Amino acid sequence: MLIPRREPDRTEDDWAALTTANQFKALGLYAEYCYSQTDSLSRYRALLRIRSKNQLDIPRIRQLLINSWNTERLLRSTSNNFSGPGSGFVAQWAFPQSYYAAFNSTLASFSALGFTERSHAAVRKKVSDLASHGALLGELNVVIDGGLKDLKTQGISSTIQDFHPSRWNGPDIEEVKRHLISFFRSTRKMHLEDKKPDLKIRTKDGKKLKKSFRYEDWERVSSALGKTSWLCLLYRKRIKSNYRDIDTFLSPRFETEAVLGGLVDFTNVFNLINEINIVNHLGSEELRSWIPTGADFIVERLGYIDKLTTEQVSCGNG
Repeated sequence: MLIPRREPDRTEDDWAALTTANQFKALGLYAEYCYSQTDSLSRYRALLRIRSKNQLDIPRIRQLLINSWNTERLLRSTSNNFSGPGSGFVAQWAFPQSYYAAFNSTLASFSALGFTERSHAAVRKKVSDLASHGALLGELNVVIDGGLKDLKTQGISSTIQDFHPSRWNGPDIEEVKRHLISFFRSTRKMHLEDKKPDLKIRTKDGKKLKKSFRYEDWERVSSALGKTSWLCLLYRKRIKSNYRDIDTFLSPRFETEAVLGGLVDFTNVFNLINEINIVNHLGSEELRSWIPTGADFIVERLGYIDKLTTEQVSCGNG
């Protein structure tokens, strides 16, 4: 990895602000790329397992989905109304908005699919497990696994030679992938370190807790943590942004518009995938009857799903 020359007018918070902006530029551009993959979305929808409607807890699905939509709506309002110098403070609560919109959308989808996971840790672990087995939309089947000394990325690849996360060299897909891989790796490392104390691994004589971990110790931590995927990235920011990153948000280098735009674009696509699951069970008209007034972005997504249905039928009849 390239180490950038430290410019005297930039503080550590400035570098962190640039890195954060690049992470979410990449997240948003990758989301747009996924959204454009109509063929993949159609194939994904055709492969979903369908449960009988009488097996579904429809009031629960409705409650979770409306909760998600309202939270996403607040995120979009934040993105539309705050920008320019000094507006980085809004990211402190935009990250939790994105996470909770995605989390509740996932719970609604899980309820339709018959999955029983409910807690934050269990849901993140299940989403990562689904991605590792190729059960999400093709381009979203990205996970990172392994201990601190042996990180393994699945579903996305790119060279990281001459790369630094605080630099942005353009919106081409390889640059986007480099930043995403870096984002995944740093998130994985952080969550491994956070999980490490929970295992209470002791020295050989059993008298003291280990401070320095070997390869096999980190693999134990990795196994307990589970794999890292998209929800984990949002969860990291949902927690970290409220406790560790305050000064980063106040940096004049913090690009509020880029960060919020990336959050909105990724939340849009992640929730679209969950809504495809739910529409496959309930139909789009049922979901349309739940849409809060003024939530045009949901109308647009359901229209997109209907378009996929039309394309599937046309292809099937062809």
